[in-house]
Amino acid sequence: MEMSVDYDLDDRHLPSSQVEKIPFLHDHRGEEIFSPSSLRANFIPVGAMTADLDESKKSKYSGMFQETPLFSPVFQHLPSVKPETLTGASKEKQELRRKLVRGSNILIVQGGYSGKRFIYERLKELGIIVTILDGPDSYWKQTVDEGLIHQFVEIDFTEYESIVERSLDLLLDLDTVFDGVTSYFENAVPLAAKLATALGVQSNPVEACEKARSKSLTREVMRDYGIPVPKFYKIMNKDEVSKACDAVGFPAVLKPSFGAASFGVFRVNSAEETVSMYDSIMDSFAKDYERSDLWRQGTEMLLEEYYDGEEFDIDIILSNGEVVYNKVSDNWSCAEPWFQEQGTNCPSVYPMDRQEEIMKIAADTTLALGFLWGVFHVEVKYTSRGPRLIEVNARMGGVSVRQANLYAWGVDLVEEHIMSALKIPLSPVIPNEPLANFAQFAINTPYTGTVTGKDWLKHLEGHEFLDAVYYYKFPGDHVMGPDAQVPTFLAEVRCLTKDPKTSMTDLLKYIEESITALTPPLKADNPELPEAKENKFFFPASLFPFAEPAMR
Repeated sequence: MEMSVDYDLDDRHLPSSQVEKIPFLHDHRGEEIFSPSSLRANFIPVGAMTADLDESKKSKYSGMFQETPLFSPVFQHLPSVKPETLTGASKEKQELRRKLVRGSNILIVQGGYSGKRFIYERLKELGIIVTILDGPDSYWKQTVDEGLIHQFVEIDFTEYESIVERSLDLLLDLDTVFDGVTSYFENAVPLAAKLATALGVQSNPVEACEKARSKSLTREVMRDYGIPVPKFYKIMNKDEVSKACDAVGFPAVLKPSFGAASFGVFRVNSAEETVSMYDSIMDSFAKDYERSDLWRQGTEMLLEEYYDGEEFDIDIILSNGEVVYNKVSDNWSCAEPWFQEQGTNCPSVYPMDRQEEIMKIAADTTLALGFLWGVFHVEVKYTSRGPRLIEVNARMGGVSVRQANLYAWGVDLVEEHIMSALKIPLSPVIPNEPLANFAQFAINTPYTGTVTGKDWLKHLEGHEFLDAVYYYKFPGDHVMGPDAQVPTFLAEVRCLTKDPKTSMTDLLKYIEESITALTPPLKADNPELPEAKENKFFFPASLFPFAEPAMR
C-alpha cells in the first residue's frame, strides 16, 4: 500500500486567453512608477565569472550574452509590474507571483534522489521550464520523455575539479537562456551558485554557499559574529585526531565537514573510540569516492563538543536579506550514536519564548553567512546553555519538510524556493494560527535481516489521522539493523489532523500505538539477537521530547 498526497494549490490549467491579465504600469496612469532596474537586478554585469575558471576560460566565456536576449517572459513582465502588486502578503499577490514565473527557464543542478519528484511535479504545475544538469545514472534523465522536465544535460561528476568548466561548455551549447539557476539538493548548492554567477544570473554569493556547505567554515563565521559555537577542531588527517580530542574533550561528535543527511555523523566518548571511528569513516570515503560527489567535495572531518538538549528544524525564507518566514518543527529524539532521525512534528509544541530564541539564532547565522535570498533548512538544539546551531542547509529541507510547512502554515516551500531563484520579492501568506497538526515517523530497521512482508502497514489505511504511507524497502531487500551499522530506513508514516480539538498529543499517541503493535516484516540474519527474539519495533513515548506531559 502506498498513498500519495495531492496538492491543489494551483489547480487552474486554463488557455492563455482565459488567464487573468497581469497588471502593468501602463494600466495605472499617474501612479507611482516601479524602477525596472530593481527587478532586473537578477542579472549581474556581463562576463562575471567564478574564481574556478582560468584566464583562457574567462576569455572564452566573457561576453557570451552580449548578443543574446536576456529575458524570458518573467523578466519581460517584471520591470512593468506595479510595486504594490508584488510587495506584501495576500492570496492575490501570491497568485500574481505564480503567474509571473510561468514560462521561465530554470536550470536545476543535480535533481537529487527520486523521492524529490514532487518538487518537479509542482514546478510543472507552475509552468516552469526545467533543465536538469546531472550524472549519467540520474533518475531524472527518463523524466524528459515523460514530459516532467524540458531537458536533461548529462555530465560526469567524478572529475570534480573541472566540473564548473565542463558544465559551462555543455550549457552554452544549449538553445536556452536561463532566468535562474538553483538546486534542491544539498551537495549541489555551491556548484549551482558558481554556474549562476558564470552564466550572468544573480544568485546567493558563492562564498556564502561554500561557508554553509562546510561545517567548519560555518563555525568560524559564527565565532567571528559572536554567535555561540561549540568547541570544535578541524581534522585534515589522522595525525590531527589526538590534537582534536585534547582540544574538544568528551563526549563529542565526529562528522564530515561536507556531509549531509547525518551520513558519517557519530557520537564518540573517548580518544580510542574517535580514532577507531575516524578510520572507519575514512575507509568508507575510499570505497565510495568514485561513486559519491559528496566525498569529492572534501574528506575533512570535524570534531566538536556534544550538545545536550532537544533538537529542532527551522525553515526560513529570505527575500533580499529580509526574513519573511521563520517557523519551528520539533525533532524527536535521534537514535544515537548515529544521530539518525526518528520523526518530526509541525507546528512546534515547544514554549513560544524558547521558539523565538531558536528562530533568532537560526536567522542570525543564515544572514551572517551572507545569504540574501532563498529557502533554508536550519537545525538547532536547545541546550542547558540555551539555543545552539547544528548547521544551515542552504536549500529546502527534504523528506516531509515541504508537506509539514504546507499543511501547518499553508506555505509551499517549493514555489517559494523557485521564486527566490528568479528574484521575485517574496511575502508568503502566513496564518495567525496553524492550519493543521502534522507528524511524520521514520520506521527504521530493528535488526539486520531480509524484508519478507509486503503492505505491512495496510492496517493503518482508512484511519482519520493517516495522511500517507511510503515504503522504501521491499520483499527480498537486505537491510541493516543497529547490531551492524546505521539502521536502514524501512518506511515512513505521515499523519495529519485539521480538527482543532485534536491535539498533537493525540496524533503522537496514534503513531506510537500503531507502530508498537507491529511485527517487523523481517527474517533475521541472527535469530538469537535480543531484538530479533523480541520481534517488535522499539518506539517508546520517550521519543517524543516535546509532547505534552501526558506523553512523557
